[in-house]
Amino acid sequence: MGSSWLVCPRPRPDAALRVVCVPYAGGGASAFWDWADLLGDGVELWCAVLPGRERRFAEPAATEPAEIAAPLAEAIREEIRGPFVLFGHSMGGLIAFDVARRLGDGVRHLFVSATCAPHLGLRDEPHLLDDDGLLDWMTLLGGVPADLLAHKEMLGLLLPTLRADLTVCARYRGMSDVIDVPITAFAATGDPLATEAEVAAWQRYTTAGFDLVVRPGGHFYLKDDPAVVTRALAVTAGEGVQ
Repeated sequence: MGSSWLVCPRPRPDAALRVVCVPYAGGGASAFWDWADLLGDGVELWCAVLPGRERRFAEPAATEPAEIAAPLAEAIREEIRGPFVLFGHSMGGLIAFDVARRLGDGVRHLFVSATCAPHLGLRDEPHLLDDDGLLDWMTLLGGVPADLLAHKEMLGLLLPTLRADLTVCARYRGMSDVIDVPITAFAATGDPLATEAEVAAWQRYTTAGFDLVVRPGGHFYLKDDPAVVTRALAVTAGEGVQ
């Protein structure tokens, strides 16, 4: 169920809440596939499907923020019924914020995870590294599965999408819009890409309340215990659903 930009792995028409998840750089909708069970029967999961990966692999990955946020916001407006919240990890947090900015008060809550506030930009400009440097950078973050490292040809196909995604991240620098949507930001104590202070800086981007949740782990802390995040999504967002 879904369009080219959205997929709903387990439709729950009677759900009280919808959660729309946006993936990290180089990632896809499948990163959140298991969350449908973790969120429970009262929540319907939707995942953003971005060009350049999974079923849209043949399409070139976008390098401009508006090429993603504008059509994704339109797809959400057309397909999502009832109360919904947005969640984004790393690059996904920036895109989710941009979508929330475009949709306004239609969004009940924005959750950003392991994402520096937009004005801080992307440290070290990894999108400008050569392929070997980019792969080393992503491996240090823990974002490359061990079995994938052995498949150089596959990695060669995936790196252009990763580079394009990181270019999108870099181009969010300087965005200063403020939204009237509550923001909950997740930070990890050992994250070299988004420190606790850099994630806490999201507070300046909302007039509707802010909460910071700090967890142990690195940049991909949520892979170790996704239930920590999904519980917060269901409970925190559910408080605003009547």
